Amino acid sequence: MIAVLASMFTVSGLPAPAGAATTVTPVRIIGGSGHAGLYGWGAATLNDGSVLIGDYWNFRIQHYAKDGTFLGTLVGTDTKGVGPTQHQSPYGIAVDPVTNDVYFGDVDGGDTIDKYDAAGHYLLSWGGNGSGPGKFKYPSYVAVGADQRVYVVDQWDHNVVVDTPTGTELFQFGTNGSADGQFKQPRGLGFDAQNRLFVVDNYNLRVQVFDTEGRFLFKFGQKGTGPGQFAPGADLRGLAVDKANGWVYVVDAASGYVDKFDTSGTYLSRFGGFGTGDGRFVGGGRDVTVDGDGNVWVGDMPGFRAQKFSPSGQFLIAVPSPAAPPPPGGFNQPRGVALDAAGNIFVSDTHNWRIQKLAPDGTFLLQWGNRGGGNYGFNYQRGLDVDQRDGSVVVADTDNHMIKKYTNDGVFVWSVGGFGTTSTQFKNPHSLTVGPDGKIYVAATQNQRIKVLSDTGATLLMFGSKGSGNGQFQFPRGVTVDADGSIWVSDSIRGIVQHFTSAGTYLGQFGALGSADNQLLRAADVEVDANNVYVADVDTHKVKVWTKTGQFVMAFGGGGTALGKMFNPHGMDLTAAGRLYVVEQTGERVQEFAVQ
Repeated sequence: MIAVLASMFTVSGLPAPAGAATTVTPVRIIGGSGHAGLYGWGAATLNDGSVLIGDYWNFRIQHYAKDGTFLGTLVGTDTKGVGPTQHQSPYGIAVDPVTNDVYFGDVDGGDTIDKYDAAGHYLLSWGGNGSGPGKFKYPSYVAVGADQRVYVVDQWDHNVVVDTPTGTELFQFGTNGSADGQFKQPRGLGFDAQNRLFVVDNYNLRVQVFDTEGRFLFKFGQKGTGPGQFAPGADLRGLAVDKANGWVYVVDAASGYVDKFDTSGTYLSRFGGFGTGDGRFVGGGRDVTVDGDGNVWVGDMPGFRAQKFSPSGQFLIAVPSPAAPPPPGGFNQPRGVALDAAGNIFVSDTHNWRIQKLAPDGTFLLQWGNRGGGNYGFNYQRGLDVDQRDGSVVVADTDNHMIKKYTNDGVFVWSVGGFGTTSTQFKNPHSLTVGPDGKIYVAATQNQRIKVLSDTGATLLMFGSKGSGNGQFQFPRGVTVDADGSIWVSDSIRGIVQHFTSAGTYLGQFGALGSADNQLLRAADVEVDANNVYVADVDTHKVKVWTKTGQFVMAFGGGGTALGKMFNPHGMDLTAAGRLYVVEQTGERVQEFAVQ
């Protein structure tokens, strides 16, 4: 059910110059939190044979009996956050074969390894972001050997870190590369009955096998689309070893299959494949584990469930059953909002991998998208905008490195991009705006530049480069076009907004990095009217306003759930009628303000 609240009160700012906006009045709240019942990712088996499934975007770990009976939440009854007993995204899970203690990588909650006992009591954490001893860049998967040493895949540091059960680092092995013993984004690991360590080497499209001291033994797997091969596109997501039978299961999300090998690397069979029915994966599986009966459980995050298979690949059950997708009209970490000429509201529901269309009164109308690739697949899409001429919707599909265009009712029109640095490619575009003539202005964030596309997706103009000088960018996150054709761009890392001509010539800038009202801590989207520039400052929970000549006008918002307050404002849209719509990333709603 969509919540729409109304009120009329003024948020006062500092004295503003003549002609600039002096009041911003909160009008209503649209939508609210709407998560799936399960975002199945990590998987592990307790010593009694029951199964743990990481519920990624609900920040918890769920416990199931072998027959699928839900046994409760093991980890995650505390609040989301960073710190002991708080979690953001529990990733790979491991169980100590001796003590039954549970370890998992908390990749977005401080880059730590967190440890609990089998009853769900917090024991300790270690790590933190960094590349030195005792630190991790992205501790995604964990395994515990028979000697109780803890092996952690540091996915972004391309190595395996070996720790004691209390978090003291013993040694590391592996470096970035393709030689034997090197890795390119390792993404899963597990021990066989001989205590040999199997490690998924994602971008090298192989599995490598080591002894417990990190000495390379052998490898298997190769690039290809046939049985026993790993699909080009490199999305190997997890590995599990059936110690009793000597089988190894590898999840290949790029192909949709789970491949089965013996522990010598000989291919045996595969199951799964892309699809929406039982036994299929709409966006590929995630982690995998073997339960106490030898059956195989696979996290199916894009399908909002986990699936259980027999060793031969026969589908057995799914949990929950039926799957509980996110409710219509609810949001999970939304990042973009835009309105069409009829007042319909489009929201980029980022962590639900969909675009939602709401009526002007906030009533849900339709949705499209799922986690994955292809015409309707999204990978944490962020910004979007509407071409006011025909109502078409253009989306920055950020982690697929694509720009995609749809009709007003969600029918695919075209896509452009792909990962890279050429004039037709992108690296993580975060936002975009559509000009009155249909040109599309894209913040090509990790390319550190702005790209202007035609309404058919052809590249018309590029400007900007990496740096801290005038006209350069560190992390361009927001972009908008003015009535005169000039372009405004927020640089999130530098805390500034830069102004350019329509040809990309630098004109000036305002702002500074900081948390004061006249500074920007993490600038996101930018909007502009006849007098002022509006900037969503994510981490101060405010929208901040400057004149076009760089004079600070006001800040409004501040952390809170009341009308006019906000948590992590991100995307915005300012209509010709003077209505500012702000989508709150962690507030998980849209607010409407009247600007005068």
